Amino acid sequence: MDYFFYVEKDLPAGVGIDLYGIEHKIWLFLSIATFFGICFLAARLKEREFSKLKWILCISILFSELMRDFMMFGSGYPLVEVLPLHMCGLAVFVILWHRLTGSKLAAELLYCLGMPGAICALLFPNWLNYPVLSLLSINSIIGHTIIALYPMVLLASGELRPRARRLPRCLFCLIIVMIPIYVFNKLTGMNYFFLNWPSPGSPLEIFGRYWGNPGYILGCFPLLGTIWFALYSPIVILGKAKARKAFE
Repeated sequence: MDYFFYVEKDLPAGVGIDLYGIEHKIWLFLSIATFFGICFLAARLKEREFSKLKWILCISILFSELMRDFMMFGSGYPLVEVLPLHMCGLAVFVILWHRLTGSKLAAELLYCLGMPGAICALLFPNWLNYPVLSLLSINSIIGHTIIALYPMVLLASGELRPRARRLPRCLFCLIIVMIPIYVFNKLTGMNYFFLNWPSPGSPLEIFGRYWGNPGYILGCFPLLGTIWFALYSPIVILGKAKARKAFE
């Protein structure tokens, strides 16, 4: 608890945790238990109660992001370093967009980009320099868990029905966001969306080892294609099976 309110730049060396060490495994277990528990609840809620659940998740993730930004900015980090320009930071606003409008495109973006991105962040966190009992560490775990959870509850309730035909629009949205962020990174030396260098310990490091920088960015697309295949192929197969059964 000695470093509970510390930001990374003020932490001494050696107080962080290990990737897939016992503390990290406990984080992952708690996140997975949250996914199953809340989705089980969401599938059984009535419309009014489910609406309240979505608002709780939306407000919680907004509060999480604001708390992180104000805490880091107030600790002396320049504004350019605390902007919500990572994929998960932008997903916070897509959640708000969906909650206010019910947009199917917003829900699809959260399913095909926000959820995988948040899960990857939980699997390969970039906040391992923090001790396990740190406010910003706990906030990062909870925040990324909520980002992954939001489209899961939409799916569990039946509100979200993923459609592969929306993927081109999702890819277009991704590219038009990546281009200005890439330019911004080059001008400022930042690494939003990990477009300047791969996140340590992530699969992107493998592409960086063989394809260099910025060639490793191209590795994002086959990786994303693999993730989308895993997310959508069961849905397509199930839909065809139902159509065949109805025809018979």
